[in-house]
Amino acid sequence: MTDQTVTLPPIVIHAHCYQPPREDPFTGHVPVEPTAAPFHDWNARITDECYAQLAHARDLDGHMKVNVFEWASFNVSPTLATWLERHASHVLQAMIAGDRAAVARTGHGNAIATSWHHVILPLATPAERAREIAWGITDFRRRFGRAPVGFWCPETAIDDATAAALADAGIRFTFVAPSQLHGGAAPVPVTWRDDAGRSLVLVPYDGGVSGAIGFTNLVQDGRELAASLLRSAAHHGMTTVATDGETFGHHKRHGEMGLAAAIGTIRRGGAAQIVSGEALIAMRESWPDARLVSPSAWSCSHGVERWRSDCGCRIDHGRPPQQQWRAPLRHALRWLADAIDRADGEPTADTLPGWDAHGARHAMFTSCGWFFDDVEGHETRILLRFAARAIAGRADAAMLEQGFVDRLAMAECHDRSLGTAADIWRRDYAHLVHGLPLAV
Repeated sequence: MTDQTVTLPPIVIHAHCYQPPREDPFTGHVPVEPTAAPFHDWNARITDECYAQLAHARDLDGHMKVNVFEWASFNVSPTLATWLERHASHVLQAMIAGDRAAVARTGHGNAIATSWHHVILPLATPAERAREIAWGITDFRRRFGRAPVGFWCPETAIDDATAAALADAGIRFTFVAPSQLHGGAAPVPVTWRDDAGRSLVLVPYDGGVSGAIGFTNLVQDGRELAASLLRSAAHHGMTTVATDGETFGHHKRHGEMGLAAAIGTIRRGGAAQIVSGEALIAMRESWPDARLVSPSAWSCSHGVERWRSDCGCRIDHGRPPQQQWRAPLRHALRWLADAIDRADGEPTADTLPGWDAHGARHAMFTSCGWFFDDVEGHETRILLRFAARAIAGRADAAMLEQGFVDRLAMAECHDRSLGTAADIWRRDYAHLVHGLPLAV
């Protein structure tokens, strides 16, 4: 598609659909999560409230039901897709059907790939980064039956090395926050280049509208959402918004209805066109050059420090930042992974990860473990369970556990009565490594 064929301002709406690997790596099953009641676990609850609703959202103004995945750009993380395949296959099939309908209608799909595990790619080793990208692409090909054009970086975290790795893998574009480009950016694609001749199109989203979707009630009013998107598109000649997929129906009740109504309003109004990121970047042969803020992410104003230091980014702003535990937790896991790799040799990207030691060694870097405020929180405990699975059954298990626990001792709990992450490990996870019953 060339500039001359574009008659209506394009609008891209991207939904990042992701859930962490909640399965117990020792059983392969998701344990009961009481906080998700009345559902068995959070995957089940969020799927019911959000992903399933997006598959048949009601557009009350249009008097119809809409498979939003046919119109909105989206990614579905392999860890979520694996769970959907087992427990809600109709939702995964709606995603696949939506992508195929978009290809049939426009020649461009709505789905893009993402890494297998939700890891912060700039903090991964070069080999880990290449594996996560390759695994994500393999999973995408298997599910959607085509090669991905775009790629979602977890937390939109990217640096020059990650951009180069994506380009090397054949990826053509990724979404970023406007703050991730030097000088900021309007919601218009730009091109990153390096001295080796690599290039990657970066699609910045409209920070104001995207923020309003995520943090106000905008998405619950379809007409006002449509008006906001149309104003942005008219001002910039095009626009992109991006947010977590679970916003639509889970965080914002009936948000999927507002989104469906907004899409319908725009389609019927004839003032703009709803397109995918893939279709957007194909509208011009080239886009202006720009430089990345390297490293950077959409949910940390300090680069990628939220996942390795006490940078001040947190959930509870009612108490002072105190995430000093983040650095020692990452240091402990990094030491453990490197020790395993030295003993076993670097894993390859040939075999997709599962609920074995190989998969656990990578899953223990899932970004959620650092995102929240306390090392004793549920998400960080999931990482410790994966670490236990990576160690269990090995001939060198005792040495690995000792080195790991020594480093965990530097990560202090917010609740001082719990001690440190090492105390949590001894109390709740050491028995998994040694096959002993949990002490009462």
